[in-house]
Amino acid sequence: MVKYLPLLFALVLLGCDVPETPADHEKALTNRVIATVNGVPLMSETLELYIANWGEEYEKHNPPVTYELLKKMRAQKLEQMINEELVKQRIKESPVAISDEEIKAHISKMIDDLGGSDQFINFLQERGYVTLEELEADVKADLEALKVFTRDMHLTPPTEEQLKETYELLKDHMILPERLWLSHIQVSLDKRLLPDGSKEVYADEYLNYIKDQIDHKYITFAKAAREYSECRSSQHDGMVGELRKGDTNSVPKIIHDTAFSLAISNTSGVVVSPLGAHLLYVTRKAPAYTNSFEESRTALTEFLIKQVLDQNRDNWLLFLRNRADIHYVEIP
Repeated sequence: MVKYLPLLFALVLLGCDVPETPADHEKALTNRVIATVNGVPLMSETLELYIANWGEEYEKHNPPVTYELLKKMRAQKLEQMINEELVKQRIKESPVAISDEEIKAHISKMIDDLGGSDQFINFLQERGYVTLEELEADVKADLEALKVFTRDMHLTPPTEEQLKETYELLKDHMILPERLWLSHIQVSLDKRLLPDGSKEVYADEYLNYIKDQIDHKYITFAKAAREYSECRSSQHDGMVGELRKGDTNSVPKIIHDTAFSLAISNTSGVVVSPLGAHLLYVTRKAPAYTNSFEESRTALTEFLIKQVLDQNRDNWLLFLRNRADIHYVEIP
């Protein structure tokens, strides 16, 4: 996260008789105040970095960015920056307490929703988190914003009657498909030395050697995953997490089909997917069933709360903007 010097300190520096280098001049031209929110400056550097990254990703799968689209995205991002600053200021103005237990519970739910620790690690890397502490800080800020929002808009939890009505409406969607908990050992398709160093072989022979060691109980699957798997899940004994029958978005179809045909605690043969070569191992299975009302209570509560939040979010931001002094220095 980029942090800026306080405005007063910046003014003192500007008043000093310090020779200006070309780099200083370029930075002064490129990093400008583009808006203020109750006197707090928003800098162009944040906007330009976002637009540069967005444009790069956009053009990987689309035609070149047009001027009109660029202008639209810059304007949207500036409004988002203003809203984020308003929320930060509102939290400071009307503080709430967030416990460590609330943060940990939220992150645990994230891991479950993402499908396990491996997907969670992917999530962190894709979004640029270097440490778990950075994510915890963002989660705390989100929970603070949610509490202040709920208080400002006088929102109340759904009633028992509302929960029951929603359950009846959504009963057909309360069916949980068959599930299993999957671990794997993954290697690339390139040649490598056998674990005993005897000869160089391709992935199928390499994994068959490891499978033989597992089947003869010379090594456990978890230990083999820690020692030989090239996937980040090796740090967690090869555990990928929960997989639901029919879900071929989170894993390739060949892995999905093989996993659901596999008996618990048996190691599969070599499976080749777009990700590499694998040995699969199922630690647990659960049959399909329909959640009862009590089992669905938490999910129903979250569903109804999300509906209320979505309906009131714009009103809250409008409330914050109407009481704020927002000054546009530049129009993107």
